[in-house]
Amino acid sequence: MRWSSALLLPLCLATTACGTSAKHQALLERRDAIRLADVEREEGAREQYRSSSGFQDTRWGMTKDEAMTALPFHARVINEWGDVHVADVVAGRRADAYYVFAQGQLAEVTLHFRAPGAVRDNFNAVAELLTMKYGKPASREDSALDAEGRLALAQMANNLSEASANYHAWRSGVQPRGPAVDNFGRQMEANARTDAALAAHEYLLRSTWTEAETELRLTGSQEPGARSLTLTYTSQRLKPYLSKELAVRDQQRKVEQSREL
Repeated sequence: MRWSSALLLPLCLATTACGTSAKHQALLERRDAIRLADVEREEGAREQYRSSSGFQDTRWGMTKDEAMTALPFHARVINEWGDVHVADVVAGRRADAYYVFAQGQLAEVTLHFRAPGAVRDNFNAVAELLTMKYGKPASREDSALDAEGRLALAQMANNLSEASANYHAWRSGVQPRGPAVDNFGRQMEANARTDAALAAHEYLLRSTWTEAETELRLTGSQEPGARSLTLTYTSQRLKPYLSKELAVRDQQRKVEQSREL
């Protein structure tokens, strides 16, 4: 029995397609198996993770029970996620320490210093101690200095415009018809001066340090009726899990708040 070429062609195409589809499916299954193995390997490594650093007697990766044995007897679990609060004295300053867990493991500690007083002075004092221990900060931010810098740039630009206009007038002997600095330039300088004056009393300070397993962030802020000074220690290994954990918590809070409306 002979098969015509018109019938053989669709049969060959179907056979080839089936073979390709089977190979593609096998590749997909292999890829998924590799991903699953990687996830399981990472989960196992994370669960076994205990760092050599942390905050005081605690170490990153500790379970809540492990952390509680290392904390003072007055440590208390404060929420449904198992975070722990300790009223403490750190570097001679009273502080509320909050121990935050991600996937059941210690991932972050935040110190809220009580009665920060002169925020800039206290910030600088704590920053000096951290620099003694961890070296120079990896980054620094001072909104007041930034505002002063913008004012200096605006003044310099206007001064250069005036100097240039005076120089050309001297060279040519012809006085310019209009002001060397236009209204926009003057307004920019006036706005920068206002911002600098406000920033002297309302400002944000931030410095960061890094070591092998820990990121540190010191933040100070002052605004009308509110002053704060906080120091946060974060596990670099568990930071991605912490970010996901906090995002889930935030969504849960929004859901609960929406029910109240």
